Amino acid sequence: MYALVDCNNFFASCERLFNPALNGRPVVVFSGNDGCVIARSNEAKALGVGMGQPAFELRELFEREKVAVFSSNHILYGDISRRVMSVLSQFSPEVEVYSIDEAFLVLEGLSMPYGAEAYAREIADAVMRSVGIPVSVGIAPTKTLAKIASHRAKKIARYGGVCHLATPDQQAIALMECPIGDVWGIGRRLAPKLMEVGVATAWDFTRLPRERVRRQYTIEGERTWRELRGEVCYDVDESPVARQSITVSRTFGQAVTAFDDVYEAVANFTATAAERLRRQGLAAGSIMVFVKGRGCSPGRYVGALQCTLPVASDSTIELLQYARKALAGAFRRGEAYKKAGVILGHIIPREHVQLSLFDTVDRDKHHRLMQVMDSVNKQVGGKVLRLGAEGGKKAWLAQRNHLSPCYTTSFRDILVVKAQEK
Repeated sequence: MYALVDCNNFFASCERLFNPALNGRPVVVFSGNDGCVIARSNEAKALGVGMGQPAFELRELFEREKVAVFSSNHILYGDISRRVMSVLSQFSPEVEVYSIDEAFLVLEGLSMPYGAEAYAREIADAVMRSVGIPVSVGIAPTKTLAKIASHRAKKIARYGGVCHLATPDQQAIALMECPIGDVWGIGRRLAPKLMEVGVATAWDFTRLPRERVRRQYTIEGERTWRELRGEVCYDVDESPVARQSITVSRTFGQAVTAFDDVYEAVANFTATAAERLRRQGLAAGSIMVFVKGRGCSPGRYVGALQCTLPVASDSTIELLQYARKALAGAFRRGEAYKKAGVILGHIIPREHVQLSLFDTVDRDKHHRLMQVMDSVNKQVGGKVLRLGAEGGKKAWLAQRNHLSPCYTTSFRDILVVKAQEK
């Protein structure tokens, strides 16, 4: 038995968490550069605000309906997510963090005196009480069915936030009411092909012969078919496969022409990627830097160059040396750049790094320095300690005119409660 816990309108809920005045008011969160909508509260959805809709199309609506708008604050959202997952780990020894706002829990073998549905409501109450984020919980015999149950828990009011597909009849009804495009594992490409042959719902898909599904829709399609029929094919993965690459990129707030300004951006991206490496106990054997010119035409300039490190590393200092070399090869003077990014590749566990006989880098010293930087930055919040290459000019920074404070990760942004004068 699996439970899928899904945070409701997660980004919007995070913004409301520290500003209760937003409850009941439409809330929208923008993407980088405040370009388009990436999250909406239920009230914003009711106004017709579409996912991915450009912000400039909605200005009049936002003013008329008093919509609260925010720039994406991923530092805040990531910290709230970690708090939610910490609470969930108290309810099951097997938890798979599926995304920033979703997690699978294994309920099999747990002591649930009042049943799985009551246990799920305990989970939802605990998350709300401890973190303040509303969640929906779907319970079913397989992960794919749990996904459908979670969607019903969120969308259908009578479930009260918890949907348990316990019986074959309940599962059949859910499958009949689930469009094939909403099935986890079907995807946007496969759904139209299935609809062309009369498969409109998840129930229709389960009625297809197994041999036909495997022949026409591959082994993965067959596994989804089996999961919808109640057969477990996907177990909870507590140890995700090591990442093959780490990418950090941004669209600039304004066009940048000077090499030093672009390098400052690349240095910041490299530092962020290196910190992720260290957090996961990994090291990178290569670094690629890419830049994109302004405009959307096919003829705009796009440059990229990859450098291979002689010894895989997680040191920001070392990675920055190769990032500068890569940027120098990709950069073309006279261009106005609107985007840049860094991709760390050939990633391996840090303990598997093979040293070179001719290596001249004091790796122990680098490692100790990076540990100190990460520790201080984690305790104080933000990049209190950073390398000089990361600079302070920040001409490339994205426009985030509606950014909320980092309430939980920065001392500067901690809420201050003032006593009301009598």
